Amino acid sequence: MSQVSFYLRRLLRKMWFLPAVFSALAVLTILAAFYLARWAPEELPFTITQQAVQSILEILATSLLTVSVFALSTLVAALSSASASTTPRAAQLIVGDRSAQTSISLFIGAFLFSILAILGLSAGIYGSASRMLLFSVTLGVVALVVVALIRWIAQISDIGRVGHTIDRVETATAHALRTLEEHPLFDCRLLEGEPEGVPVSTDKLGYIQHFDAKRLQTLAVEHDLQIAVTARPGSYVSAARPLMMVEGELNDKLTAELIRAFVVGGQRSFDSDPRFGLVVLAEIADRALSPGVNDPGTAIDVIGTLTRLLSSWQPSTPTDPENDRVVVPPLAPQDLLEDAFRPIARDGAGIIEVVLRLLHSLEIVAELNPELRKAALTTARDAAGRAQQTLKAPGDLHALHAAAHFTQSA
Repeated sequence: MSQVSFYLRRLLRKMWFLPAVFSALAVLTILAAFYLARWAPEELPFTITQQAVQSILEILATSLLTVSVFALSTLVAALSSASASTTPRAAQLIVGDRSAQTSISLFIGAFLFSILAILGLSAGIYGSASRMLLFSVTLGVVALVVVALIRWIAQISDIGRVGHTIDRVETATAHALRTLEEHPLFDCRLLEGEPEGVPVSTDKLGYIQHFDAKRLQTLAVEHDLQIAVTARPGSYVSAARPLMMVEGELNDKLTAELIRAFVVGGQRSFDSDPRFGLVVLAEIADRALSPGVNDPGTAIDVIGTLTRLLSSWQPSTPTDPENDRVVVPPLAPQDLLEDAFRPIARDGAGIIEVVLRLLHSLEIVAELNPELRKAALTTARDAAGRAQQTLKAPGDLHALHAAAHFTQSA
């Protein structure tokens, strides 16, 4: 994915983008109703009075202002609820929920349409043909608002709930894992051994959100370079932690162009960083296991989600990469398993139900995913060891030993 695509995707998820688009459509609709009337016949079968159209528009303008404020306040409350009951890192997924954005944007766009149409009618710029077209468009807007209201009623019953937030994080993580499965090295060659060359760093402090491998390849071909990327998306970088190691002749201008191929931000992104999705899911489970919440059921639900995500992940090995002058380190399986399960193993060690579900899930991952088998067994041994030190009841210890039998396999 190029940087243009990355920035465009991020723009489309901004909360203000869809309302701005719908508002622009509202303005264009008003202008179209005025100009298209020029091609309408002189004599119409029937006409609509200005008062009739204006009455409907006034009802829309009055009601949609209230509905828009209510919808926005509901979304804010959902964000607060999700941050308090799950993790603040999941809030960006709720803000970027396209269904919620579409409903709110439609309310705002319809409100602006009503206001502009009332102004046009009051100014007397619409003739009989224009009023007819405006009336037809208004009926369509009313129908869209009714549909949006029904959808919004269905959405507010779910948005902000723990289960809904888990589903949103699972969807984002699954998408990132699928992308990683298809492009495990971002269409570059595998970095084997230690990288060589001159370290290239950025003065910014933050997380790598994306890097443009094709842009690096183009620069490498033009200037006869070999580039070893040392910071995958999700890595925290600084002047002391280089973005890449470069073999070849460098100058200040070329170094700046290479650095511009990386997007550094204050937060991690779900798009190219599946580990972040696993971390967020683990945080949700971890908060559920805290003494103040004491909700092991949610932790068990998250464990099931993690099992679905990891048991089927099978990254491919590129044989003829497109970016042959760029090498990228592989994603370590142990890092995936530790991000997903270690917080739960640590804080759920004293709850036998959580421990048993965790061990069972790791056994499933080890059986179904050869790529993660070794890491799953290592993580399971760690979880069993933590539980062994925490659990006291003989019955719990017996159940633990029975569930951990698979960790003895090679």
